[in-house]
Amino acid sequence: MTQTEAFNSHGLMAATRAVLAALLAGAVIALGVILAAFLTMAALAVAAVSLAGAGAWWLYAKVRGRRPARRDPQVLEAHRGPHGWTVDGDQPTKSA
Repeated sequence: MTQTEAFNSHGLMAATRAVLAALLAGAVIALGVILAAFLTMAALAVAAVSLAGAGAWWLYAKVRGRRPARRDPQVLEAHRGPHGWTVDGDQPTKSA
């Protein structure tokens, strides 16, 4: 057996490539897991802030109490008078 046959450089390169591919695949998977964790954390934070805001609004509405009813607009009644229709007794002005 010669020295070139004893040291197989192709096998060493193939092993090195396999190790690098495994490291790269592990890094990509870890990056995906970290990204998913951060997105989940952000969604939970948004949900918590929304829930806190809704609770604050509910408490504010309870403390404020009922508002007084808004005044209804004045209802005008139209009556037929001697010179046509009038509203609340106002007579149309006579033009000279």
